[in-house]
Amino acid sequence: MSNTIVNNIKKQLNAKNMSAAELERRTGIPHAVVNILHGRSKNPSLKTAQAIAKELGCSLEELISDNPSPVATTTNAWNATLYKACFEAVFNCLQELKLQPKFHEVSEFINETYNYTLGSKTTTVDLHFVAWFIKKSLGSC
Repeated sequence: MSNTIVNNIKKQLNAKNMSAAELERRTGIPHAVVNILHGRSKNPSLKTAQAIAKELGCSLEELISDNPSPVATTTNAWNATLYKACFEAVFNCLQELKLQPKFHEVSEFINETYNYTLGSKTTTVDLHFVAWFIKKSLGSC
């Protein structure tokens, strides 16, 4: 994942005509971007990746994916069936892991799963992504 995130950060920085230092200033996380770009941080925390994606104006999926799809950011239509499937996947995963996160965390899990699925080539929820994202968010990975 480290080469992918490095390449995607570089593309986003170039597209936005922004320096790594400016991105670090905006995220409020000193040295995070430079450490990622220079290979000193090969597996950034979810919090760091989310902060970087937010400041770059892209989704987490666009930041970490080898082939980010523009669908996740260009479509505004809500797919209720897909959202329900994402909710069910997150709910089932939380039950399997015997976790009871806060409401805002559950909402984040569902929304990120929904956006990730919108950006994928299929409309099937990736259960491995759901489990990874929940574990990474809660520090269990």
